[in-house]
Amino acid sequence: MRAGKLLIGADTVYASLSRKGGTDVKLVVIPHDASEGAKDKTIRRCAAHGVGYTVLDISASELGQLLGKLYAPSAVGVTDDNFAREILRAQGIEQ
Repeated sequence: MRAGKLLIGADTVYASLSRKGGTDVKLVVIPHDASEGAKDKTIRRCAAHGVGYTVLDISASELGQLLGKLYAPSAVGVTDDNFAREILRAQGIEQ
């Protein structure tokens, strides 16, 4: 987060995905307890823009705490290729 490689919150992620000229988002992470509506919306937007996603095995409040936030984000965008690959590798997903 200190490196500026994360976009925190669904609205911030959606805005980046919709940005003209392409998106900086390489991967979107979704906490397992995000509402089904939020998950579906995020997954649809990722698919529409050709961006990968993963559902983490942690809650939104845990994700917020890990990021030093007082709120529980329903989506986090990763803008660095290497960081995105490491997250997927840690999830057991090879690219």
